[in-house]
Amino acid sequence: MYLKPPEVKGGSVIPVHRNTRRILLCLLAVIAAGMSCSYGFRGSLPEHIQSVKILNFRSRVTQYGLEQDITSRVVEMMVRDGRLAVAVENQDSEIEGTVTQYNKTPYSYTSAEVVEEYKLEIRVEISFTDLLQERDIIGTESVTTWLVYDPDTESEIEARDRLLEESAEDIVRRCLSGW
Repeated sequence: MYLKPPEVKGGSVIPVHRNTRRILLCLLAVIAAGMSCSYGFRGSLPEHIQSVKILNFRSRVTQYGLEQDITSRVVEMMVRDGRLAVAVENQDSEIEGTVTQYNKTPYSYTSAEVVEEYKLEIRVEISFTDLLQERDIIGTESVTTWLVYDPDTESEIEARDRLLEESAEDIVRRCLSGW
């Protein structure tokens, strides 16, 4: 089941089995895919950073408990992400945050000018510090997250929980891969 080699003057052609080409192409594709996966999941974090301490977030808004809720969600997201160990001492880095804004504003109205949807927005200033090299990875930077909810189908508390979850994801993503 070999291909008949074409006539070549001054040289020879090695016969190749048809399936051998396919096998080689598949093998090359698997190797290329493996090499791209071996890039790693650490993103752009320096190798010496293996752990992070997440300080209790502060608040400049009047909503009670918002800073504790966002802190616990950032810790949960960091643990779920798994790239850095969350530490309480001897950490390589630390994240600080301050809730600077939380707004609920009308987003859309019915034809009778009744609020149909509300927009919830949270702004958190974060900093991410490399404690081993004593430098800022992220200086002070604002992360703003917002969503729209329908009060007929979702309470403000449920929408707030969803907003805090999305905000925590944004904060962790920004800290671990956005610099």
